Amino acid sequence: MSAGALAPRSSATARLGRGEALLGAAVAGLAAAATVMAGPVALAIPAVLLIAIFFLREPLALLALYLVIGLFKEEAVVKSLPVDATLALGLLLALVCGARLVTGRVRTVPYGFALTIAVVALSLVASLAWTTAHSYGSQKTTTYLTVTMLAIGAPFFLFERWADLRRFFTWTVVVAVPVALLALAHPSVDTGRLAGDNTIGTSRLLCIAALILVLGALGRSRIRLPAAVLAAAFIAIAAGVGSRGPILSFGLTLAVTLAAWLLRVPRKVAPVLAIVVVGLAVVPFVSLPATSSERISSAARDPVAAFREDDRYYLVQEAFQLVRAHPIRGAGVGAFSAVDPVVKWPHNLFLELWSELGIVALVVVAGSIIIVLVGLFRLAWRLPEHGGEQQLVYVLLAMFFFNLLAVQVSGNINDNRDFWGMLAISWLVLGGGLAARDPDTAKAGTTQ
Repeated sequence: MSAGALAPRSSATARLGRGEALLGAAVAGLAAAATVMAGPVALAIPAVLLIAIFFLREPLALLALYLVIGLFKEEAVVKSLPVDATLALGLLLALVCGARLVTGRVRTVPYGFALTIAVVALSLVASLAWTTAHSYGSQKTTTYLTVTMLAIGAPFFLFERWADLRRFFTWTVVVAVPVALLALAHPSVDTGRLAGDNTIGTSRLLCIAALILVLGALGRSRIRLPAAVLAAAFIAIAAGVGSRGPILSFGLTLAVTLAAWLLRVPRKVAPVLAIVVVGLAVVPFVSLPATSSERISSAARDPVAAFREDDRYYLVQEAFQLVRAHPIRGAGVGAFSAVDPVVKWPHNLFLELWSELGIVALVVVAGSIIIVLVGLFRLAWRLPEHGGEQQLVYVLLAMFFFNLLAVQVSGNINDNRDFWGMLAISWLVLGGGLAARDPDTAKAGTTQ
Protein backbone atom coordinates (compact mmCIF):
# COMPACT_ATOMS: atom_id res chain seq x y z
CA MET A 1 0.00 0.00 0.00
CA SER A 2 1.40 3.39 -0.95
CA ALA A 3 1.88 6.23 1.47
CA GLY A 4 -0.70 8.28 -0.40
CA ALA A 5 -3.37 5.69 0.33
CA LEU A 6 -2.90 6.24 4.03
CA ALA A 7 -3.06 10.01 3.84
CA PRO A 8 -6.22 11.81 4.95
CA ARG A 9 -8.17 13.61 2.26
CA SER A 10 -8.34 17.35 1.93
CA SER A 11 -11.45 18.88 3.51
CA ALA A 12 -11.66 21.33 0.65
CA THR A 13 -11.83 18.60 -2.02
CA ALA A 14 -13.52 15.86 0.00
CA ARG A 15 -15.56 13.33 -1.98
CA LEU A 16 -17.70 10.48 -0.78
CA GLY A 17 -15.36 7.49 -0.57
CA ARG A 18 -16.14 3.90 -1.46
CA GLY A 19 -16.58 2.89 2.18
CA GLU A 20 -18.86 5.83 2.94
CA ALA A 21 -20.93 5.15 -0.18
CA LEU A 22 -21.38 1.51 0.88
CA LEU A 23 -22.31 2.65 4.36
CA GLY A 24 -24.92 5.06 2.98
CA ALA A 25 -26.37 2.37 0.73
CA ALA A 26 -26.60 -0.04 3.66
CA VAL A 27 -28.41 2.52 5.81
CA ALA A 28 -30.82 3.30 2.96
CA GLY A 29 -31.50 -0.41 2.42
CA LEU A 30 -32.22 -0.96 6.10
CA ALA A 31 -34.54 2.04 6.13
CA ALA A 32 -36.48 0.68 3.15
CA ALA A 33 -36.82 -2.73 4.77
CA ALA A 34 -37.96 -1.15 8.04
CA THR A 35 -40.60 0.87 6.19
CA VAL A 36 -42.18 -2.33 4.90
CA MET A 37 -41.94 -4.19 8.22
CA ALA A 38 -42.57 -1.51 10.83
CA GLY A 39 -45.55 0.33 9.37
CA PRO A 40 -46.33 3.66 11.13
CA VAL A 41 -43.15 3.48 13.18
CA ALA A 42 -41.25 3.88 9.93
CA LEU A 43 -42.33 7.54 9.82
CA ALA A 44 -39.39 8.26 12.11
CA ILE A 45 -36.95 6.69 9.68
CA PRO A 46 -36.22 9.91 7.72
CA ALA A 47 -35.21 11.70 10.93
CA VAL A 48 -33.06 8.75 11.98
CA LEU A 49 -31.50 8.67 8.54
CA LEU A 50 -30.70 12.39 8.70
CA ILE A 51 -29.08 11.92 12.12
CA ALA A 52 -27.03 9.00 10.79
CA ILE A 53 -25.88 11.08 7.81
CA PHE A 54 -24.97 13.97 10.11
CA PHE A 55 -22.85 11.73 12.33
CA LEU A 56 -21.28 10.20 9.23
CA ARG A 57 -20.13 13.66 8.17
CA GLU A 58 -19.31 14.79 11.75
CA PRO A 59 -17.84 11.69 13.42
CA LEU A 60 -16.18 13.78 16.13
CA ALA A 61 -19.64 14.86 17.29
CA LEU A 62 -20.59 11.18 17.36
CA LEU A 63 -17.56 10.34 19.51
CA ALA A 64 -18.22 13.23 21.92
CA LEU A 65 -21.81 12.05 22.39
CA TYR A 66 -20.87 8.37 22.62
CA LEU A 67 -18.54 9.03 25.55
CA VAL A 68 -21.33 10.61 27.65
CA ILE A 69 -24.53 9.11 26.25
CA GLY A 70 -25.38 7.68 29.68
CA LEU A 71 -26.35 11.19 30.81
CA PHE A 72 -29.31 11.16 28.40
CA LYS A 73 -30.60 7.62 28.97
CA GLU A 74 -33.30 8.60 31.47
CA GLU A 75 -34.91 11.05 29.08
CA ALA A 76 -38.25 9.97 27.64
CA VAL A 77 -37.12 10.40 24.03
CA VAL A 78 -34.04 8.24 24.54
CA LYS A 79 -35.91 5.61 26.56
CA SER A 80 -38.51 5.31 23.81
CA LEU A 81 -35.92 4.25 21.25
CA PRO A 82 -36.36 0.65 20.04
CA VAL A 83 -32.67 -0.06 20.74
CA ASP A 84 -30.28 0.92 23.52
CA ALA A 85 -28.80 4.35 22.83
CA THR A 86 -25.25 3.25 23.62
CA LEU A 87 -25.60 0.29 21.28
CA ALA A 88 -27.04 2.44 18.50
CA LEU A 89 -24.29 5.05 18.72
CA GLY A 90 -21.68 2.32 19.10
CA LEU A 91 -22.83 0.57 15.93
CA LEU A 92 -22.80 3.84 14.03
CA LEU A 93 -19.33 4.69 15.36
CA ALA A 94 -18.10 1.23 14.38
CA LEU A 95 -19.50 1.73 10.87
CA VAL A 96 -17.71 5.07 10.56
CA CYS A 97 -14.45 3.48 11.71
CA GLY A 98 -15.02 0.67 9.23
CA ALA A 99 -15.47 3.16 6.41
CA ARG A 100 -12.25 4.90 7.44
CA LEU A 101 -10.48 1.54 7.50
CA VAL A 102 -11.65 0.71 3.97
CA THR A 103 -10.38 4.05 2.68
CA GLY A 104 -7.05 3.73 4.53
CA ARG A 105 -7.63 6.62 6.93
CA VAL A 106 -6.14 5.02 10.04
CA ARG A 107 -3.38 6.37 12.27
CA THR A 108 -0.64 4.22 13.76
CA VAL A 109 -1.25 3.04 17.32
CA PRO A 110 1.78 3.79 19.54
CA TYR A 111 3.41 0.68 20.95
CA GLY A 112 3.19 1.86 24.55
CA PHE A 113 -0.55 2.42 24.32
CA ALA A 114 -1.14 -0.88 22.53
CA LEU A 115 0.78 -2.65 25.30
CA THR A 116 -1.30 -0.94 27.98
CA ILE A 117 -4.64 -1.95 26.48
CA ALA A 118 -3.40 -5.47 25.69
CA VAL A 119 -2.32 -6.04 29.31
CA VAL A 120 -5.67 -4.83 30.66
CA ALA A 121 -7.67 -6.89 28.16
CA LEU A 122 -5.65 -10.06 28.74
CA SER A 123 -5.85 -9.58 32.51
CA LEU A 124 -9.63 -9.30 32.30
CA VAL A 125 -9.94 -12.49 30.25
CA ALA A 126 -7.39 -14.49 32.25
CA SER A 127 -8.82 -13.53 35.64
CA LEU A 128 -12.16 -15.06 34.70
CA ALA A 129 -10.51 -18.39 35.56
CA TRP A 130 -10.30 -17.56 39.28
CA THR A 131 -12.83 -14.81 39.99
CA THR A 132 -15.52 -15.47 42.59
CA ALA A 133 -18.07 -13.46 40.57
CA HIS A 134 -17.92 -15.18 37.19
CA SER A 135 -21.28 -13.95 35.87
CA TYR A 136 -20.66 -10.27 36.67
CA GLY A 137 -17.01 -10.61 35.69
CA SER A 138 -17.96 -12.02 32.28
CA GLN A 139 -20.36 -9.13 31.72
CA LYS A 140 -17.69 -6.64 32.76
CA THR A 141 -15.11 -8.20 30.43
CA THR A 142 -17.49 -8.31 27.48
CA THR A 143 -18.41 -4.65 27.97
CA TYR A 144 -14.75 -3.63 28.08
CA LEU A 145 -13.87 -5.59 24.94
CA THR A 146 -16.79 -4.07 23.00
CA VAL A 147 -18.28 -0.79 24.24
CA THR A 148 -15.19 0.53 26.02
CA MET A 149 -12.76 -0.78 23.39
CA LEU A 150 -14.66 1.19 20.74
CA ALA A 151 -14.02 4.40 22.68
CA ILE A 152 -10.36 3.41 22.96
CA GLY A 153 -9.84 2.64 19.27
CA ALA A 154 -12.06 5.24 17.59
CA PRO A 155 -9.62 8.20 17.98
CA PHE A 156 -7.10 6.47 15.72
CA PHE A 157 -9.70 6.47 12.93
CA LEU A 158 -11.29 9.89 13.52
CA PHE A 159 -8.41 12.25 14.37
CA GLU A 160 -6.18 13.22 11.45
CA ARG A 161 -5.26 16.88 11.94
CA TRP A 162 -4.87 19.34 14.79
CA ALA A 163 -8.09 20.96 13.59
CA ASP A 164 -9.90 17.72 14.43
CA LEU A 165 -8.75 18.04 18.04
CA ARG A 166 -10.17 21.56 18.19
CA ARG A 167 -13.45 20.38 16.68
CA PHE A 168 -13.71 17.58 19.22
CA PHE A 169 -13.30 20.08 22.05
CA THR A 170 -16.00 22.26 20.45
CA TRP A 171 -18.42 19.35 20.19
CA THR A 172 -17.76 18.45 23.83
CA VAL A 173 -18.91 21.94 24.83
CA VAL A 174 -21.92 21.65 22.52
CA VAL A 175 -22.98 18.36 24.13
CA ALA A 176 -22.59 19.95 27.58
CA VAL A 177 -25.24 22.59 26.80
CA PRO A 178 -28.27 20.24 26.75
CA VAL A 179 -26.81 18.39 29.74
CA ALA A 180 -26.78 21.68 31.67
CA LEU A 181 -30.35 22.44 30.63
CA LEU A 182 -31.50 18.96 31.67
CA ALA A 183 -29.78 19.41 35.04
CA LEU A 184 -31.75 22.60 35.60
CA ALA A 185 -34.98 20.94 34.50
CA HIS A 186 -34.65 17.84 36.70
CA PRO A 187 -33.72 18.76 40.28
CA SER A 188 -34.01 16.10 42.94
CA VAL A 189 -37.34 16.24 44.77
CA ASP A 190 -35.81 15.10 48.07
CA THR A 191 -32.56 17.08 48.20
CA GLY A 192 -33.08 19.91 45.72
CA ARG A 193 -29.78 19.06 44.03
CA LEU A 194 -29.73 19.58 40.29
CA ALA A 195 -29.60 16.66 37.81
CA GLY A 196 -31.63 14.38 40.08
CA ASP A 197 -29.69 11.17 40.71
CA ASN A 198 -27.26 11.56 37.79
CA THR A 199 -25.02 14.00 39.59
CA ILE A 200 -21.44 12.87 39.13
CA GLY A 201 -21.51 12.38 35.35
CA THR A 202 -23.35 15.66 34.83
CA SER A 203 -20.94 17.62 37.01
CA ARG A 204 -17.92 16.02 35.33
CA LEU A 205 -19.04 16.98 31.83
CA LEU A 206 -19.92 20.54 32.86
CA CYS A 207 -16.54 21.03 34.55
CA ILE A 208 -14.73 19.65 31.49
CA ALA A 209 -16.67 22.03 29.22
CA ALA A 210 -15.78 24.92 31.54
CA LEU A 211 -12.10 23.96 31.36
CA ILE A 212 -12.23 23.92 27.55
CA LEU A 213 -13.86 27.36 27.48
CA VAL A 214 -11.49 28.94 30.00
CA LEU A 215 -8.29 27.61 28.43
CA GLY A 216 -9.56 27.98 24.87
CA ALA A 217 -10.30 31.66 25.40
CA LEU A 218 -6.72 32.49 26.38
CA GLY A 219 -5.44 32.75 22.84
CA ARG A 220 -8.65 34.02 21.22
CA SER A 221 -9.62 37.45 22.53
CA ARG A 222 -12.75 37.64 20.37
CA ILE A 223 -14.49 34.82 22.26
CA ARG A 224 -13.07 35.62 25.69
CA LEU A 225 -16.19 37.30 27.10
CA PRO A 226 -18.83 34.81 25.86
CA ALA A 227 -16.55 31.92 26.82
CA ALA A 228 -16.17 33.34 30.34
CA VAL A 229 -19.94 33.76 30.70
CA LEU A 230 -20.72 30.24 29.50
CA ALA A 231 -17.92 28.74 31.63
CA ALA A 232 -19.26 30.57 34.70
CA ALA A 233 -22.73 29.19 33.97
CA PHE A 234 -21.38 25.65 33.68
CA ILE A 235 -19.48 26.00 36.96
CA ALA A 236 -22.53 27.40 38.74
CA ILE A 237 -24.73 24.53 37.54
CA ALA A 238 -22.05 21.99 38.46
CA ALA A 239 -21.94 23.51 41.95
CA GLY A 240 -25.72 23.20 42.13
CA VAL A 241 -25.45 19.54 41.22
CA GLY A 242 -23.51 19.16 44.46
CA SER A 243 -20.93 16.50 43.60
CA ARG A 244 -17.75 17.47 45.41
CA GLY A 245 -15.26 15.43 43.39
CA PRO A 246 -15.72 17.17 40.01
CA ILE A 247 -15.71 20.65 41.57
CA LEU A 248 -12.49 20.02 43.50
CA SER A 249 -10.97 18.30 40.44
CA PHE A 250 -11.84 21.34 38.34
CA GLY A 251 -10.04 23.69 40.72
CA LEU A 252 -6.95 21.50 40.97
CA THR A 253 -6.82 20.88 37.20
CA LEU A 254 -7.14 24.57 36.43
CA ALA A 255 -4.38 25.40 38.91
CA VAL A 256 -1.99 22.77 37.52
CA THR A 257 -2.63 23.63 33.87
CA LEU A 258 -2.38 27.38 34.38
CA ALA A 259 0.81 26.96 36.40
CA ALA A 260 2.35 25.01 33.53
CA TRP A 261 1.11 27.54 30.97
CA LEU A 262 2.01 30.69 32.86
CA LEU A 263 5.49 29.45 33.68
CA ARG A 264 6.09 29.39 29.93
CA VAL A 265 3.93 32.37 28.92
CA PRO A 266 3.70 34.75 31.92
CA ARG A 267 1.79 37.52 30.10
CA LYS A 268 -1.27 35.24 29.88
CA VAL A 269 -1.90 35.71 33.60
CA ALA A 270 -4.18 38.76 33.26
CA PRO A 271 -6.88 37.26 30.98
CA VAL A 272 -6.71 33.98 32.90
CA LEU A 273 -7.33 35.65 36.22
CA ALA A 274 -10.12 37.73 34.70
CA ILE A 275 -11.97 34.65 33.49
CA VAL A 276 -11.49 32.83 36.81
CA VAL A 277 -12.68 35.85 38.80
CA VAL A 278 -15.84 36.07 36.68
CA GLY A 279 -16.61 32.43 37.43
CA LEU A 280 -15.94 32.80 41.15
CA ALA A 281 -18.00 35.98 41.31
CA VAL A 282 -21.07 34.32 39.84
CA VAL A 283 -21.20 31.29 42.13
CA PRO A 284 -22.01 33.17 45.40
CA PHE A 285 -25.08 34.69 43.77
CA VAL A 286 -26.43 31.30 42.73
CA SER A 287 -28.90 29.86 45.21
CA LEU A 288 -27.50 26.39 45.84
CA PRO A 289 -29.55 23.67 47.54
CA ALA A 290 -28.57 23.21 51.18
CA THR A 291 -27.14 19.75 50.58
CA SER A 292 -25.01 20.92 47.64
CA SER A 293 -23.62 23.88 49.56
CA GLU A 294 -22.87 21.79 52.64
CA ARG A 295 -21.17 18.97 50.69
CA ILE A 296 -18.86 21.35 48.80
CA SER A 297 -18.05 23.60 51.77
CA SER A 298 -17.34 20.65 54.09
CA ALA A 299 -14.95 19.16 51.54
CA ALA A 300 -13.17 22.51 51.21
CA ARG A 301 -12.88 23.01 54.99
CA ASP A 302 -11.61 19.54 55.91
CA PRO A 303 -11.18 17.15 52.97
CA VAL A 304 -9.84 14.32 55.19
CA ALA A 305 -12.82 14.43 57.55
CA ALA A 306 -15.22 14.68 54.60
CA PHE A 307 -13.61 11.59 53.05
CA ARG A 308 -13.91 9.59 56.27
CA GLU A 309 -17.62 10.42 56.44
CA ASP A 310 -18.12 9.37 52.82
CA ASP A 311 -19.10 5.86 51.78
CA ARG A 312 -15.98 5.69 49.57
CA TYR A 313 -13.85 5.47 52.71
CA TYR A 314 -15.32 2.05 53.42
CA LEU A 315 -15.01 1.04 49.75
CA VAL A 316 -11.27 1.71 49.94
CA GLN A 317 -10.99 -0.51 53.01
CA GLU A 318 -12.90 -3.29 51.26
CA ALA A 319 -10.66 -2.99 48.19
CA PHE A 320 -7.52 -3.32 50.32
CA GLN A 321 -8.94 -6.49 51.84
CA LEU A 322 -8.86 -8.02 48.36
CA VAL A 323 -5.39 -6.57 47.71
CA ARG A 324 -4.00 -8.12 50.89
CA ALA A 325 -5.53 -11.48 49.98
CA HIS A 326 -4.41 -11.40 46.32
CA PRO A 327 -1.59 -8.83 45.97
CA ILE A 328 -0.04 -10.22 42.76
CA ARG A 329 -2.66 -11.63 40.43
CA GLY A 330 -5.74 -9.92 41.94
CA ALA A 331 -8.99 -11.53 43.05
CA GLY A 332 -10.35 -11.66 39.50
CA VAL A 333 -12.54 -9.40 37.38
CA GLY A 334 -15.74 -8.48 39.21
CA ALA A 335 -14.56 -9.99 42.50
CA PHE A 336 -15.23 -6.76 44.41
CA SER A 337 -18.95 -7.36 43.86
CA ALA A 338 -18.66 -10.46 46.04
CA VAL A 339 -17.32 -8.28 48.88
CA ASP A 340 -19.86 -5.50 48.33
CA PRO A 341 -22.82 -6.77 46.25
CA VAL A 342 -24.56 -3.37 46.39
CA VAL A 343 -21.82 -1.05 45.08
CA LYS A 344 -19.95 -3.73 43.05
CA TRP A 345 -16.76 -1.70 42.45
CA PRO A 346 -14.47 0.44 44.64
CA HIS A 347 -15.04 3.73 42.76
CA ASN A 348 -11.31 4.10 42.19
CA LEU A 349 -9.69 2.91 38.95
CA PHE A 350 -6.32 2.07 40.51
CA LEU A 351 -7.85 0.12 43.39
CA GLU A 352 -10.13 -1.65 40.94
CA LEU A 353 -7.19 -2.68 38.76
CA TRP A 354 -5.06 -3.84 41.69
CA SER A 355 -7.77 -5.64 43.66
CA GLU A 356 -9.26 -7.44 40.65
CA LEU A 357 -6.59 -7.65 37.90
CA GLY A 358 -3.39 -7.60 39.92
CA ILE A 359 -0.21 -5.61 40.25
CA VAL A 360 0.91 -5.98 36.60
CA ALA A 361 -2.19 -4.26 35.19
CA LEU A 362 -1.89 -1.53 37.81
CA VAL A 363 1.78 -0.82 37.07
CA VAL A 364 1.31 -0.84 33.29
CA VAL A 365 -1.67 1.56 33.38
CA ALA A 366 0.06 3.83 35.90
CA GLY A 367 3.19 3.86 33.72
CA SER A 368 1.13 4.76 30.66
CA ILE A 369 -0.47 7.65 32.55
CA ILE A 370 2.91 8.98 33.72
CA ILE A 371 4.27 8.83 30.15
CA VAL A 372 1.26 10.80 28.89
CA LEU A 373 1.49 13.48 31.58
CA VAL A 374 5.23 14.00 31.10
CA GLY A 375 4.86 13.91 27.33
CA LEU A 376 2.05 16.47 27.23
CA PHE A 377 3.96 18.88 29.46
CA ARG A 378 7.08 18.58 27.29
CA LEU A 379 5.12 18.88 24.05
CA ALA A 380 3.29 22.00 25.26
CA TRP A 381 6.54 23.67 26.25
CA ARG A 382 8.25 22.67 23.00
CA LEU A 383 5.59 23.84 20.54
CA PRO A 384 5.69 27.45 19.30
CA GLU A 385 3.36 29.81 21.13
CA HIS A 386 1.69 31.30 18.05
CA GLY A 387 1.04 28.10 16.13
CA GLY A 388 -2.27 27.16 17.78
CA GLU A 389 -1.14 23.62 18.57
CA GLN A 390 0.32 24.64 21.92
CA GLN A 391 -3.05 25.87 23.15
CA LEU A 392 -4.72 22.63 22.06
CA VAL A 393 -2.14 20.59 23.96
CA TYR A 394 -2.83 22.55 27.14
CA VAL A 395 -6.56 21.93 26.75
CA LEU A 396 -5.87 18.23 26.14
CA LEU A 397 -3.62 18.16 29.21
CA ALA A 398 -6.39 19.70 31.32
CA MET A 399 -9.03 17.25 30.05
CA PHE A 400 -6.80 14.26 30.66
CA PHE A 401 -5.71 15.43 34.10
CA PHE A 402 -9.31 16.14 35.11
CA ASN A 403 -10.43 12.68 34.01
CA LEU A 404 -7.48 11.17 35.84
CA LEU A 405 -8.64 12.81 39.05
CA ALA A 406 -12.26 11.83 38.37
CA VAL A 407 -11.58 8.10 37.97
CA GLN A 408 -10.12 8.02 41.46
CA VAL A 409 -13.47 8.82 43.08
CA SER A 410 -16.18 7.48 40.77
CA GLY A 411 -17.13 4.93 38.13
CA ASN A 412 -15.61 1.62 37.15
CA ILE A 413 -13.38 0.47 34.33
CA ASN A 414 -16.28 0.67 31.84
CA ASP A 415 -18.15 3.69 33.17
CA ASN A 416 -15.03 5.77 32.63
CA ARG A 417 -15.04 5.53 28.84
CA ASP A 418 -14.14 9.21 28.64
CA PHE A 419 -10.91 8.54 30.56
CA TRP A 420 -9.87 5.74 28.20
CA GLY A 421 -10.82 7.89 25.22
CA MET A 422 -8.69 10.79 26.45
CA LEU A 423 -5.81 8.41 27.14
CA ALA A 424 -6.03 7.21 23.53
CA ILE A 425 -6.17 10.76 22.13
CA SER A 426 -3.19 11.79 24.27
CA TRP A 427 -1.10 8.86 23.03
CA LEU A 428 -2.12 9.69 19.46
CA VAL A 429 -0.97 13.30 19.84
CA LEU A 430 2.29 12.32 21.54
CA GLY A 431 2.97 9.74 18.83
CA GLY A 432 2.86 12.46 16.16
CA GLY A 433 -0.35 11.15 14.63
CA LEU A 434 -1.83 14.57 13.87
CA ALA A 435 -0.87 16.52 10.77
CA ALA A 436 -0.71 20.32 10.78
CA ARG A 437 -2.87 20.41 7.65
CA ASP A 438 -4.23 18.08 5.01
CA PRO A 439 -1.38 16.26 3.26
CA ASP A 440 -3.17 16.66 -0.11
CA THR A 441 -3.35 20.42 0.38
CA ALA A 442 0.28 20.64 1.49
CA LYS A 443 1.42 18.60 -1.50
CA ALA A 444 -0.58 20.76 -3.90
CA GLY A 445 0.95 23.89 -2.40
CA THR A 446 4.50 22.66 -2.94
CA THR A 447 3.91 21.70 -6.58
CA GLN A 448 2.42 25.00 -7.70
